[in-house]
Amino acid sequence: MKKLFLIPLVWLLCQVSAKAQCREYIEAISESELEPYVLDGNFESPIVSEGDVVDFYRTFMSGISYKIDICGMDMFFKEITIAEVEQKDGGGKKIDKQVLFKNFGKGTEEQIITTSDGTALPLNGLNFFEFKPDHTMELHIKVKIVPFDGGSSRKLEGCLGILVGFTN
Repeated sequence: MKKLFLIPLVWLLCQVSAKAQCREYIEAISESELEPYVLDGNFESPIVSEGDVVDFYRTFMSGISYKIDICGMDMFFKEITIAEVEQKDGGGKKIDKQVLFKNFGKGTEEQIITTSDGTALPLNGLNFFEFKPDHTMELHIKVKIVPFDGGSSRKLEGCLGILVGFTN
């Protein structure tokens, strides 16, 4: 009976350790990724695998310059969409009002990659967005993890960092 209890406990400890290592890795590279911006101290650092989608909502104040940087494992292509959010009346549902940045799709045909499922995907290669809002806004940062065509049937995992830096 004790052995049955230890297996889930060991698995849980490994998961907690991996998440802590991922956060430490992203925090360690944040200064060089955001330079000359300063990390605001609040960032996401999940462990992701192919097909995962990470949604992150943040409020940005007018008159401050920001840089949103999506960093992490290079084995993945990160489809990034950043859109201004609008509150929907009633249930408090949020909807995307206006796309401010995307690094894939129409208008980004500087490079074409092939995903593991054979899809040809145009991208512009940028993993960051710099802006200075003229009004306070809430943004929806959506990152979809798409693996490069590597021929492996094994799902790869890695760290993802969603960093926000600011400067006056």
